[in-house]
Amino acid sequence: MQDRTICEKSLSDYPDLLTLSDLQAVLGGVCDKTVRDIVRRGEIKYFKDGTQYKIPKEYVVDYMLTDSCKKVMERKMEQKQLVELKRDLIFHRSRLLAFCSSPRSKKEMMLFLNLKSTKLFYSLFLHPLLETGELHRTVQDQLCVSTQKYIRGIRIKR
Repeated sequence: MQDRTICEKSLSDYPDLLTLSDLQAVLGGVCDKTVRDIVRRGEIKYFKDGTQYKIPKEYVVDYMLTDSCKKVMERKMEQKQLVELKRDLIFHRSRLLAFCSSPRSKKEMMLFLNLKSTKLFYSLFLHPLLETGELHRTVQDQLCVSTQKYIRGIRIKR
């Protein structure tokens, strides 16, 4: 009951009959296709006025309380977090490249980035930067040598 009241209050600025674009805004800006799929699957009740979909607030509140809506919102949050992670990743890679203006070991680079996971360091930083040529090994002929260090290089455009 309390959840329903919260949902109703969140819709107070919207008209009594919502359009698909209103529903899209209510659901946190999910894409147009997602909103249309929700309607077409019958997950939210609606009626049509000519070619326009009209959704009463009451039906929107009913939908907001379903597990389906929670899953849609969780996916939206995951997408936002992924975008933020990618943005932060670019920032941290550029910091690492600046740090590697002189030869650095894997351990030094991991300490600089405050990373404890070698696997994460390899997959997110070392391998991608080596593949693009932004980092180079100081000992080219031996890949797995304990004295291996890495230095910033010139990026190869693909």
